[in-house]
Amino acid sequence: MYGSCPATCSLNPDGDNSATEIDQDYLTALRKAVPKKGQAWTYSHFDYTTIPQNEENHTTINYSADTVIQALNSFNSGRETTYTAPYTMTDKVDNIQGVRFVRCPAEENKKITCQNCGSGQPLCARQKRDYIVKFTAHGSQKKKVGQDEKGGCYAGQGFTVFSWKATAKQKQEVSDAVKLSDWVKTLPYGSMIRHHVAGDIGK
Repeated sequence: MYGSCPATCSLNPDGDNSATEIDQDYLTALRKAVPKKGQAWTYSHFDYTTIPQNEENHTTINYSADTVIQALNSFNSGRETTYTAPYTMTDKVDNIQGVRFVRCPAEENKKITCQNCGSGQPLCARQKRDYIVKFTAHGSQKKKVGQDEKGGCYAGQGFTVFSWKATAKQKQEVSDAVKLSDWVKTLPYGSMIRHHVAGDIGK
């Protein structure tokens, strides 16, 4: 399941069977995978210095930081950044070294989803934002987040894990890059895509 995730991700409990490099063909396709007049965004745990800077009319790739220091370094380099915080870090906004860490609105309000977040412009899809989006650890493994023991990925538990396992077993006739590019062309104008509910951009 974690085959496309970086082996270095602290949330990844299966580093021995994970990626050590980015799939550049897939990354190119992913950046272009935006529906016409729509929005697309995703997250990556690969080192932010290995991911291109975001561009207008391209998928917004958020660097997903495991620590506050990583988050600040990424943010200060001009990257769109998210941070997976320990489950105890529940304040709506934290101010750390002059940078705001804004908690995902959907975590506090069940009426908010990615689709209506930010009045139709999801926080994670916004480029050049002046804050870091904070996701508070959740799920049965949440206590592992922020600790020395690797693990805690929300996608490896709950309902998501069943879909992830099923996807991993599918036979693949074309590359992910081709499959993604073809699929995006079928979407209606103005569609929103949150790429990678599970998985990453690893080869």
